[in-house]
Amino acid sequence: MLISWVSLLGILLAATVGLTDPELQAVLRGEIPTRTESFVSDSGKSAGRGIGAVVIDRPLAEVWSVLCRYEDKAEYMPRVEKVVILDAKPDRLRVRMQVDASVTTARYTAFFQLDEAAHAIRWTLDKSAPDNTIVDTIGSYELHPVSAERTLLLYRTWVDTGRSIPRFVHDYMSRRSIPNLLRAIKKRVESGGTWRK
Repeated sequence: MLISWVSLLGILLAATVGLTDPELQAVLRGEIPTRTESFVSDSGKSAGRGIGAVVIDRPLAEVWSVLCRYEDKAEYMPRVEKVVILDAKPDRLRVRMQVDASVTTARYTAFFQLDEAAHAIRWTLDKSAPDNTIVDTIGSYELHPVSAERTLLLYRTWVDTGRSIPRFVHDYMSRRSIPNLLRAIKKRVESGGTWRK
């Protein structure tokens, strides 16, 4: 059986961005596919990381400029209540976040590495911050051009709250919260930075 060049290109693109071919096809149709994948954290703990993707109808540079600006995240990101930039360098930010975590308020400080050449923002918990209310977090935004005017945003996140939460509850929350976050980013970028929650 022969695979068409279009199918092969789709499979290669899906592998490059870290999505399955069905996920890539879904995101290109305007859907927001999400899933949970297992991984082992730096502490050796087995965990589940939430993954989601969305296509934003704007050039990559425009999406990048919104994503790497942290001072206005509380205006449009779901559950984010307060953001304080503690230290800013061109390629790295240290930021204190306050997030409504449903039954409690999560407060933590994280390092955000801005890798413009790779079109990626990666974050890790600043474990030296004395007021963290979570044990750990890692995550990333990765941007991939779909065309000159469209950008695929791939989001990965993992949070260790320090509390025992059943896996099915964690997976359910990821499936609900990730699409809400990605829709909010899409609205913010596509509105020229004016959309608010």
